[in-house]
Amino acid sequence: MRDDGTPTACGQGAGTRFLLVVAAYFLLHVVLRVTSPAMLDLDESESVLSYQQVRLGYGSQPPLYAWLQWVLFSVFGVNVLALSIQKNLLLFGTYLATFCAARALVGVYGAIVAAASLVLMPQIGWESQRDLTHSVLATCIAALALWCYVGLLEARGRLRYALFGLLIGLGLQSKYNFAVYAFGLVAGSLLVPEHRGLLWNRKAWIALALLVLSLAPHGLWLFDHLDLATRATGAKMQGDAASHAGQVARGFTGMAGAVFLFLTPLWIVYGWVWWRQRRQAQPRFGHPQARFFLWYYGAVFACVAALVLGGVLGSVKERWLQPILFLSPLAFFAVFPTLAQGTVRRSVLWAAGVFAVLILAGLSARAYVGKNTRAPFAALSAELVQRFPQAKTLVASRLIDAGNLYLHHPAWTVMLLPEVLQGRPALSGEVLLIDSGRRTGRTSAWPAEFLRAYPSSVLRERGRLAVGAPQDRHGAMAVEYALVSVKEE
Repeated sequence: MRDDGTPTACGQGAGTRFLLVVAAYFLLHVVLRVTSPAMLDLDESESVLSYQQVRLGYGSQPPLYAWLQWVLFSVFGVNVLALSIQKNLLLFGTYLATFCAARALVGVYGAIVAAASLVLMPQIGWESQRDLTHSVLATCIAALALWCYVGLLEARGRLRYALFGLLIGLGLQSKYNFAVYAFGLVAGSLLVPEHRGLLWNRKAWIALALLVLSLAPHGLWLFDHLDLATRATGAKMQGDAASHAGQVARGFTGMAGAVFLFLTPLWIVYGWVWWRQRRQAQPRFGHPQARFFLWYYGAVFACVAALVLGGVLGSVKERWLQPILFLSPLAFFAVFPTLAQGTVRRSVLWAAGVFAVLILAGLSARAYVGKNTRAPFAALSAELVQRFPQAKTLVASRLIDAGNLYLHHPAWTVMLLPEVLQGRPALSGEVLLIDSGRRTGRTSAWPAEFLRAYPSSVLRERGRLAVGAPQDRHGAMAVEYALVSVKEE
């Protein structure tokens, strides 16, 4: 499978230097995130709240990211540092695994370009740093599984089969659409005779056994809570088209648009270098590694098309494609191996370097000039603790409020109002309700939903609290609050 033979000392040195630069890049991201006044966004808020309980399932998202975050919170405390360390370790793992998988297929220099090109995909370069969590984990495990798959082509030991099965099982517990990636990987392997003959033997049962064992705990929970796990995701996937034909049309249009946006500006950079080297850019469709990637994408998009035609998928988001399309740069060089040369390599690396600097600058500036990116939750938390020291439970109407307030005061038990109204967990004592949303026409009746859900509760105090100033580093915010006494029923 290796195109350039054993790597030379020069090539090995270049690969090591590249990985050190990537590690420094993500370390800088950690430093910038920890020193930034930006508040937690939706996915990060969800990760913080999940620390309160270790469960086999967390609603519509698989549990693996929450489990890993729980470990880091236990070591470093509930803080932004632990959040940033996990995310950037996973992102570094994605680049590292992509590099290692590509090195065996297109050589060291091709691997450097393929891994560096990941930053040219906005969902990986920008959105993963801004807020994404489960998609980041799924992509990292997908890259590790690809690396393991390539390793199996060279040496088919029992341990590698076990690792491959374990990674597929963990991937399915990172994000459910990982199943599409796994389907494409297996289909591509079966449809390429050279791969099928090497991989599919009696040892493949080891991979299947590890997959089942690793998936069993969450799988049993999923079987008992299928409606809870699929309700929210199903609503997002189906969209709001009125008819089946409209939903299908919307699904295919959304898929094409999502793929286009996901691969922009990557396709512009690659299209430019291909055009400049078009005379030397000879596709190698007959090689097994090129056919593997072509069959992989054929199987993946056939699967997505079947979901669209079946009415399951009426809306496609770019982030859903992240574990599926991250290997596009590697697939490109597998089909056009002659482009992994000096001129093209320098052009792509320059483009990747520029985008990396722009991302660092953009994320730094976003905390100060972005809309609704900062709020004085630390000051709000301190004020609430001072005013209501007897309140041990906090119920927030918005996920962002709940996550950020718990981040600054983990001694609270923090819940979301919609989940409390739906599940009606046992509550007692003083409960503090918080609402930062602008509910026109509903302000006066805001706590009524909670009071109806808990008939024995009594409203003790209600008001509005404002903290901070617009010119301050953390900005300003105001919340409506209500202190309620709940008798244990």
